[in-house]
Amino acid sequence: MVNIAVAGGTGGIGKAIVEELARQKKHNVVILSRKVSRIADLGIDVLATDYSDTFNMTELLKKHNIEIVISALGLFSPESSQAQLNLINAAIASGTVKKFIPSEYGIKYTKEMLSFHPAAQWWLDASDALQKSHLQFTRIILGWTLDHYGIPGVPSNMKPFSYAIDFNKRRAAIPGDGTAPVAFLHSRDLAKYIAAMLEQDNWSIFSPFAGDRMSWGELLSLAEEVTGTKWEVTYDSVEKLESGEGTVLEQPEGAMQLPAEALRHLWSEFGVMAVRELMDVTKEGLRNDEFPDITPMTVREVVEAAWGNDRRA
Repeated sequence: MVNIAVAGGTGGIGKAIVEELARQKKHNVVILSRKVSRIADLGIDVLATDYSDTFNMTELLKKHNIEIVISALGLFSPESSQAQLNLINAAIASGTVKKFIPSEYGIKYTKEMLSFHPAAQWWLDASDALQKSHLQFTRIILGWTLDHYGIPGVPSNMKPFSYAIDFNKRRAAIPGDGTAPVAFLHSRDLAKYIAAMLEQDNWSIFSPFAGDRMSWGELLSLAEEVTGTKWEVTYDSVEKLESGEGTVLEQPEGAMQLPAEALRHLWSEFGVMAVRELMDVTKEGLRNDEFPDITPMTVREVVEAAWGNDRRA
């Protein structure tokens, strides 16, 4: 058994990882969070963690003899980026941690992206810190999270978020002409791949996984087919996206709250990623085949399970 700490494991992708590890019962798992508690149904302790205090985090990792740290911290600001960097430094200093998975779970961030997505620096900084350390690490990339097109019909710990396709409003805001391919993976399948990777002695720097691959236009066609309705559709040109004027869909109840202007810029940056095919991580050499016992959900399976019986006009 290995002692594992999941940072940000009380919700979202982090909780999906914790639930899978708890289900498998192969390792000792604790959750790092800003508030101490216990997830009773999983029997897992939540350790109060001050991400601004590197020394105390180092001592916490030592105390629990943590060997692997999995970060699922949401990187939404310079402060949250620094929190993860502090966690990395604590893992390096602990003497017990041997492996680290940084919070990525999206596209492959590169320096070339900084011209239109400055926040990419947060992920690059984490990678740089890990490369300079003695820790083994892997950057997990999946394209776009499939959960958002199954909530609430398909179980997920993630907050709802409407991007490109809005099943509730039967509305779509498609980046470009909708032909650029996108890779999709559900968080529950991501968790299965991460759990399987923990059994491996060595990790590659990048770990691309995907459950499916289709364009936004194909997803729109599938959505109209499954719901039995014709949707209202807007197409955002590349020029519109690059100018930061992407069409923002109304966010559902329970979605992450961002100022309207910040959401529009983020939306536009996502659109540029899409039209440049950066969301298609299948080009990076998928690792799915290393784990043949895992069969990830397809886009159609999730959409039909969530919306197949919802044919309101």
